[in-house]
Amino acid sequence: MPYNKPYIQRSDPFRNVLDTGNDVRNIYYGEVISTDDPTDGGAIKVKILGLDNRITDHSELPDCYPLLPKFFHVYPQIGEIVRVFIENTNFPQRGRFWLGSVISQPQKIGFDSIYTALSTTNMGLTSPEPAPSTYPDAIGVFPTKEDVAIVGKENTDIILRDKQLEFRAGKHENGEILKLNIENPATLSLTFEQIPESENYYSNSVMLSDKIAIISHEGVPKFKAARVTPEERARMFEQGHPLGRGDLIVEAFNLIRRAIISHIHGYSALPADKDTIINDLENINFESILQKNIVIN
Repeated sequence: MPYNKPYIQRSDPFRNVLDTGNDVRNIYYGEVISTDDPTDGGAIKVKILGLDNRITDHSELPDCYPLLPKFFHVYPQIGEIVRVFIENTNFPQRGRFWLGSVISQPQKIGFDSIYTALSTTNMGLTSPEPAPSTYPDAIGVFPTKEDVAIVGKENTDIILRDKQLEFRAGKHENGEILKLNIENPATLSLTFEQIPESENYYSNSVMLSDKIAIISHEGVPKFKAARVTPEERARMFEQGHPLGRGDLIVEAFNLIRRAIISHIHGYSALPADKDTIINDLENINFESILQKNIVIN
């Protein structure tokens, strides 16, 4: 088996950069060849130039195991680079652990090929692209150096700022990763901030979206509780009950109450006098009370 061969080959393309007179290395860079793993344990196949040149059948590559614990879920994509830690350099074909993907710059978060992933390091084969911070339209798309964040591969992230937690989907324009979406991102912001002109703090939660559904598992109508598809979400907004605007509801009820209290008939069998209150009641647009883009069940 290849993992029993105690040798390290020396055809490393980065050796001229890294050669310091010490032939012992524990960290390598390798190309992800396969992420197939029947155990779902995180083992992948990684080919390291200089160590795996004698392996022509990729299925014979040794398994490379994840360094991150299962509490953090991320897999590299085929064709990307990962860092490979070798436990024992006397047996470089076994005891391998991967960490990655190696992503050179924020705008490459979706995929960074083996040709550009190391562009920001002293082992890069290509030059990096201009920094996203140099694009005015990109301000706000990516976390800042002061933030702690989890960044998704496609237009999502979770940012932990000072006294604020923000969940975002659609943070940049479709197909334009360097343009902040200022029209319709879906965001949930949880903030603990100071009351203006006060020493006291208050908490607030703000949800922004084109459409919002607040669904109870026991509500009517019922909707799926898991594996919610785009079609099921569309059904929520079609069949869910629009939420009412509280201030307009109160205004309508006040008019109704005043109209009942001042309801006057001139003589028996005559219609009530249409004073200002009755006219205002007739002019109420009850449809305007509904917020049709926020539904409940």
